[in-house]
Amino acid sequence: MEAFLAVLGEEIGDAYEETFDLFTQAAALPNLGMVDPVATTLELSIAGRDFTITQSPGLLQSKQKHGTTGAAVWQTSVKLAEWLTSSKNVLFTHGVLSGNSTVLELGAGISGIIASMLALQVRSVVATDQQHLLKLLRANLDSNSRHPSAKASSHDRGKASKEIGSNPAITTLALDWEEDDITRHLDSHGLGTGVDLVLGCDCVYNYALIGPFVQACADICSLRSRTNGDATDDRPPTVCLVAQQLRQSDVFEQWLETFMRSFRVWRVPSDLFTKGLKEGRGFALHVGVLR
Repeated sequence: MEAFLAVLGEEIGDAYEETFDLFTQAAALPNLGMVDPVATTLELSIAGRDFTITQSPGLLQSKQKHGTTGAAVWQTSVKLAEWLTSSKNVLFTHGVLSGNSTVLELGAGISGIIASMLALQVRSVVATDQQHLLKLLRANLDSNSRHPSAKASSHDRGKASKEIGSNPAITTLALDWEEDDITRHLDSHGLGTGVDLVLGCDCVYNYALIGPFVQACADICSLRSRTNGDATDDRPPTVCLVAQQLRQSDVFEQWLETFMRSFRVWRVPSDLFTKGLKEGRGFALHVGVLR
């Protein structure tokens, strides 16, 4: 873990300075950062793998009280999925992730592209989001799945989760971090001993989401630390990875201030990015380790 944190550089000490540094070089993206806000079907190629994604512009534009942003595919997810599969990705080269790892994604949305790409490299990926988005998420995962590698294994995640038939390395789970008791919910679905990585991609885009999202990250990371009292448990702490398109500086700064109260935080330096993230000029990846 120390070698991994060392390669990230200096720990962030001031939320205002970090915000100023990032937003003075941020570039606005068309369509608020959506790949295509009106198409019902998208054809994407990520790290040499082709995807056909069904999205729901109607749900995106609806006024239902539950979140609807996950009904579309966002540029951040595409670029993060590509970065995660790079052979030089720092998470794999420095031991945070391996073929035996378990990853939990918060706010997975409907595309499943991050889970699909990660499932080729780790033992298990749990893609979570609100219940009303899971049907389309599962359909996209199913239609784009490949046969899992020999090392992939499946685990029973409980009745509320669904294993993707053609790729048992991926499960989906309804999880609403504004409503659910995260610790109890994950305990009941076989995840009570924690995960190796929890990641959130474009999960914070207004003030109301900041507190619940950060608390969810902290609750998930605390599952691993909760079990570290066992002398036989030599697992490193859970790493939290937050990927964001840089939209509103004030929302970002408040998120970072809140996040830093629970986590030590580093920004992934741009020289560790893949080409897509560098070209985007308006994305940031931050790593948190629970205090």
